[in-house]
Amino acid sequence: MQKAAIIGLDGVPYGLLTDLADRGIMPNTRSLLGDGAITKARTSMPPNSAVSWSSIFTARNPGEHGIFGFTDFLPNSYTVSYHHSMRLRTQPFWQRNHDKRTIIINVPATYPPQALNGVHISGFVSPKVEKAIYPSEQSKWLTETGYMVDVTAPFSESEIPRFIEELKKALRKRVEVGLKLLDSKWDMTFFVVTGTDRIGHYLWDAYENTRNQYHDDFIEYFRLVDEAIGQIIESFPENTALMMLSDHGMTTSGTAYNINTLLKEEGYLSVEDKTESNYNAIRANSRAFAAETNKIYLNTEARFPRGSVKSSERVDLEDEIRDLLTSVRIGGRRVVKTVFTKEEIFDGPYSSEAPELVALPEDGFSFKTGLFSKYLSTVDRLQGRHTEDDAFLYLRGADDLDEFTHLESALLALRTQYGGLKL
Repeated sequence: MQKAAIIGLDGVPYGLLTDLADRGIMPNTRSLLGDGAITKARTSMPPNSAVSWSSIFTARNPGEHGIFGFTDFLPNSYTVSYHHSMRLRTQPFWQRNHDKRTIIINVPATYPPQALNGVHISGFVSPKVEKAIYPSEQSKWLTETGYMVDVTAPFSESEIPRFIEELKKALRKRVEVGLKLLDSKWDMTFFVVTGTDRIGHYLWDAYENTRNQYHDDFIEYFRLVDEAIGQIIESFPENTALMMLSDHGMTTSGTAYNINTLLKEEGYLSVEDKTESNYNAIRANSRAFAAETNKIYLNTEARFPRGSVKSSERVDLEDEIRDLLTSVRIGGRRVVKTVFTKEEIFDGPYSSEAPELVALPEDGFSFKTGLFSKYLSTVDRLQGRHTEDDAFLYLRGADDLDEFTHLESALLALRTQYGGLKL
């Protein structure tokens, strides 16, 4: 019986993948590209891993699956809650195909792992390895393998060598565990590498700048990723339907611009002087605030306990803030590329829970949303930021993917090669 496999490379842009494949740094990937179709793909909005992976594995818009970021606000509250798989409002594909035994390894935004026909090791934001696996009876085995859910970010230049070694170790352990599980009976598998996103965030300049002292380390890591791809694929039967994709692209962060500082300066946001934790510091006269990089919420009476914006004021206020953001210039350069309303990008019964606006930065800029910062712009600690328009989607055996250039349709593409997939 035919099997289906998805390999995810978190945060890998189309341009980087094809560049390293063409240069022979990723020979297994180059071989794959000669036996199928690849396309640039757009992400769900905002270009956040929790949102995008949820859209990929449900084949649904965020308005239908209800995930709008790694964090959200509790009802009638400014208190932030972190992502939990029980918040997903529709079924992932493995639950729709419960007759098929599925092996899931390191898919972000799936913690805690839910019951399924198979084995599920959840990815970021799993707090501990022993809590990341279903069935829980395999927890002891997984812990003893030395498996790592994630790596520790480098907080100084001196920590980068340690960070690079952790990336390599995490990849090696992920492959070891994956091969062990794939040596058992399975029908579908979903295997994700997240170190590709981490190295992009912290060492993007090492890819673009050949004189960067970590350039060779960056290239070597992707060579190891390609080797891992080869090992995983080699374990599949020959007729396995194979898809490979990323959840978003990556580019240089450039100048970091704080949207909340702008909103404070322009009178849309007022906060207590750190007398309250985070968003609980928002005062009742506030009209809008930004959260989690790209999301902008109106402080509405309907959503927040100190909300001041009436429903009748919403459209005009959205227009004001959109005009404000798109007017921002630094050194004559536009900072904000576009601002979407939720009606423009979300479709489904849970769209009302989305932020009212989603902003995207121009090239050379990124966003920050710290409530208490006094600075409009700073140098971003992260070298790379997410992009929405240059993820990649690959399908072995396909002639073209012209109908599947949005990641929400990735599983529809897979179904052209694996007809038994229920969506």
